[in-house]
Amino acid sequence: MSEVIDPCYYCGNSTAFGFGRFVNRLPVEDGWGCAECSGFACDECDKQIYLDCDVRDEEGGFYHPECLPIDQHRGYPESPSDPDWVEGTCGCDLCETE
Repeated sequence: MSEVIDPCYYCGNSTAFGFGRFVNRLPVEDGWGCAECSGFACDECDKQIYLDCDVRDEEGGFYHPECLPIDQHRGYPESPSDPDWVEGTCGCDLCETE
């Protein structure tokens, strides 16, 4: 049995270069967390949200874009100075197609 190099703190999969989880890994506790495990749980369905793929509501809850009605999406992009910012949208893929 081979040793896992730089295992994810949560799932144990390798976060080492060449294993597909190196680029988006985050430092956690005494090691690394992969992007699949380091996001938040959706406040609607309780499933893990991939890192940086969440949308927020006015109360600051975390949701998958498809779990929250589009008219309640808030928070991304965070700045009106962002060239992709459109008033009334959050910048997620669902809002971009509306």
